Amino acid sequence: KAPSVRDVRTIAAMTAPGLVLGTLNYMAPEQLSGAAVDNRSDLFSAGVVLYEMLASRLPFPGNTLAEIADHILHHEPDAVARYNYAVPDDVEKIVRKALQKHPDFRYQTARDLYIDLLTARRRPNADSSHNRGLSSWLSPIDFADAASPMPMAPSAPARVAVLNFANITGNAADDWIGQGIAESLTADVARIKSVAVVPREQIFELQRSLNELGRDINQRQAMEMGRRLGATVTVSGAYQHLGDRIRITSQTIEVLTGRQTSTMKIDGRLDDLFELQDQLVTELAASLEVEVKPQDRDAMQMAGTQNIEAFQAYSRGMLNLRLADRDSMDRAIALLEQAIEQDPGYVEAMVELAGALELKASFLAAPTLFEKSLALADRALAIRPDDPDAHVQRGDTLLALGRPDDAIAELREGVRLKPDRAAAHGSLARAYWLGQGKVDLAITEFEESRRLNPEGGYTDLQLAMLYTLRGDYAAAEQLAREAIRLQDQAMSGATGLLIVGAHSRLGYVLYRTARYDDAIAEYRRELEMLSVGDHVLRERTSIELQQKLGAAYRRKGDLAAAEFHEAQAIERFGARVAAGGDEPFTRYYLASLYALRGEAEAARHHLDRPLADFSAFTHWRIRRDPDFDLVKDHPLFDVFNS
Repeated sequence: KAPSVRDVRTIAAMTAPGLVLGTLNYMAPEQLSGAAVDNRSDLFSAGVVLYEMLASRLPFPGNTLAEIADHILHHEPDAVARYNYAVPDDVEKIVRKALQKHPDFRYQTARDLYIDLLTARRRPNADSSHNRGLSSWLSPIDFADAASPMPMAPSAPARVAVLNFANITGNAADDWIGQGIAESLTADVARIKSVAVVPREQIFELQRSLNELGRDINQRQAMEMGRRLGATVTVSGAYQHLGDRIRITSQTIEVLTGRQTSTMKIDGRLDDLFELQDQLVTELAASLEVEVKPQDRDAMQMAGTQNIEAFQAYSRGMLNLRLADRDSMDRAIALLEQAIEQDPGYVEAMVELAGALELKASFLAAPTLFEKSLALADRALAIRPDDPDAHVQRGDTLLALGRPDDAIAELREGVRLKPDRAAAHGSLARAYWLGQGKVDLAITEFEESRRLNPEGGYTDLQLAMLYTLRGDYAAAEQLAREAIRLQDQAMSGATGLLIVGAHSRLGYVLYRTARYDDAIAEYRRELEMLSVGDHVLRERTSIELQQKLGAAYRRKGDLAAAEFHEAQAIERFGARVAAGGDEPFTRYYLASLYALRGEAEAARHHLDRPLADFSAFTHWRIRRDPDFDLVKDHPLFDVFNS
């Protein structure tokens, strides 16, 4: 029923600034939005209580009811570790799961939550005399008291995040050195069987989003970044290059306790950089109290390059590749080619160059580059058959070449060799849905990728799309909003790829739920974002957005606006094809445009390419796409109804 005058006045009064608020802080999103409420709503409230106990503050603060409700519905809480560094990673994950916006992503029963808390309580501590279970980390007051013992790190294998080394002299010509040190240290540490590493693309994006690239990192910053990256140990440092001399300093921080486990300062000549890096690895292994076995040392020696010119070109190439705009992509390709010329056996350079060529071929519709990419991946595997990154890259390229079964075999091998690599699971997911139309399998792999890298926005983008197509709009909206947050921070989780399209994904969820004005607003936000950068996906995404704007206006009944945007999409598509940029994704957008206008022949014509390249998924998608409702009964579309 409609609210009474008294109700309206009460609500207005409750939103007055400065009013002390009650239980709204503990309400689940579905309670606020008027959706169905069940036991999982209570588990959300329990998550709020847990957060408050750990952090001594509420996860969704605000001065008014409207402010608090907005935070609960649309914002993620700060990491608990930001306010209480003693909270272990497993407890942080428990709280995060309890506070998921969508009930399906939350704990489903109180028993599930109880079991995870009990497991966290029973995790081993180094000093059993101080094992006080939950009380050792649930009360922040304990840690303000110097007499309270800090919890020891769990006995699980160390997970190391090598942060970018700071360029003390500030000479931009030397930036490659810090990038190269971080890349090499990460690669070398990854070859110690008892140690895991955080992938470099995750670290680079996080530091860039925090504006910390090239800056010296203090202890608290290292701990916070380690928490966000899921690391147990961070390695950071700095370097000074003067003439032919270089000085490198490093420090190793235990994320859980903040304890500095090692510091190091080494001097030498730039030509001796590889030997200096070996010293850093040895010192890091000693601080982690892990043994570098002979086979690990042999693997390090066989990896990388011993050619300083090749290493410099590779490091510069990776720096450009991670910047992820059109010009930097071309510079990266040229530099990686130069690295291979200097050292024809440089496997890491081959794999990264194969990836850069595959990305460029995909986004700019340059199919000849796929063959070059595949040849490089084959060459890398001929030198190093068990290289997981080479297997994953070969799988990505095979998928782009229309060989999904071969691609999935390669990608599975890459996942087997490196099961904790988020990007490998993401690539396998993409092969499942694009190559075989197995959307449920794809979602499972994307969720694993998201678990391994919660700040990989590209994964959220793909999941949001698949959930939308499957009709799970609440989950899709939550993922799209998270993708927007990560897009604003330029965190894609994919090397060489800045996230773009998050507003478009949210707009499509809103479109599918008949919120056309809101969808149009999101599409326009995406167009504004594209207009201020030189993203490699700009042309393709702008065609998609014009098509989607046309569809939203057509659904609203504004045919003049619809026809304007449709004409824009058709014109830009024609220019792209004339420039050699024909590919299946944009063809599908054009097919949708004509289908919504009831033009069956034109729609079917544009589907030829998607059907040829991604037959299973295209069939699956069309049966669920309302834009094709007007043409589904046309004889040309009988194949999709079988």
